Amino acid sequence: MSNEPVESRPTVVSPSPEDKRRKRLASYSVQNMIWSTLAVGAVALAWWSLTFNPSESQRRPPEVTQTATYVVEQSPWPVWVPEPGDRWVPTVVSYEPLEGVQTWHISYTSPEGEYVALHQAADVTDTWRAAVLGAAQEDGEVRLDGPGGTRIWQAWEGEKGSNSERAYVLGPEETGGSTTVLHGTASPEEFQAFLKVIEARD
Repeated sequence: MSNEPVESRPTVVSPSPEDKRRKRLASYSVQNMIWSTLAVGAVALAWWSLTFNPSESQRRPPEVTQTATYVVEQSPWPVWVPEPGDRWVPTVVSYEPLEGVQTWHISYTSPEGEYVALHQAADVTDTWRAAVLGAAQEDGEVRLDGPGGTRIWQAWEGEKGSNSERAYVLGPEETGGSTTVLHGTASPEEFQAFLKVIEARD
């Protein structure tokens, strides 16, 4: 009789119906999760593509004409309305209280990329002036051409790069009842060019 070891064969156990069912359900769960994720992603992408507008992703310039018309109707004094052309980009247009004083405010980015703003109000206070002019200090007088011809303005000077780096103030006796402040970071030449396209409307 041979003493060679008998080779044992692995016992093959067939999976039970319950095991098959569990495996199938697990497979379905993974597939369902994948399909659900893809479906949600597709819906989100479709919604984004329908609502995305590159031109609207940038900040829209404010509506100047409509606001200016309203201010002219409401204000008891002549309103200075600039029309500087397409190279000047409006950034802020408002008619609301500033330090308790109803104020017409419009500002632009100039063709040279500088800030130019106009504030106009009646019966202004020291607090109002401080809010508009910041830390600027009075620095003599200057003759500028604007609505109604050449006028002598108070010149103000502030910190370089501030909103009142240069400022010009015209009192109510010259404007028909309002204090007008022109200020920003632009050069004197750009300020003068801006003034020349302002119309006093009442």
